[in-house]
Amino acid sequence: MDLNEKIKQILADKNISPSIFADEIGIQRSSMSHIIAGRNKPSLDIIQKIIKRFPDLGLNWVFEDENLPTGIATSETSSYVKSEIPRVSKPRVSTRQQSQQPAAAEVQEKSVSIEKKIERVLIFYTDGSFKEYKDAN
Repeated sequence: MDLNEKIKQILADKNISPSIFADEIGIQRSSMSHIIAGRNKPSLDIIQKIIKRFPDLGLNWVFEDENLPTGIATSETSSYVKSEIPRVSKPRVSTRQQSQQPAAAEVQEKSVSIEKKIERVLIFYTDGSFKEYKDAN
């Protein structure tokens, strides 16, 4: 069974339309339509999104030439709602908290003290000609 057929089987087992499936895994509906029609094969990115959205499939369904796991049809799916995977983030420890503030103040002082003057302005026309304006100083 190729990946296109496996995706069709997921749609049948989950009882969802290709457009809802595309929305749930975060791809364009046209991409899913091309996969279902057999015009394109699913890319690695699409396969990763399917596995991320439906972790109960496992990674083996991609490589095995068998049907999907039998528990897939009875597994709970959040129709029309994208489930959010909680993300664990490590707290960032900054040892340079105090040293960053003076650096920002220094940058502001330097940018204020530099004064730029316009030396010349060039205007190009669509016919290939141009005009140059220079500072009178």
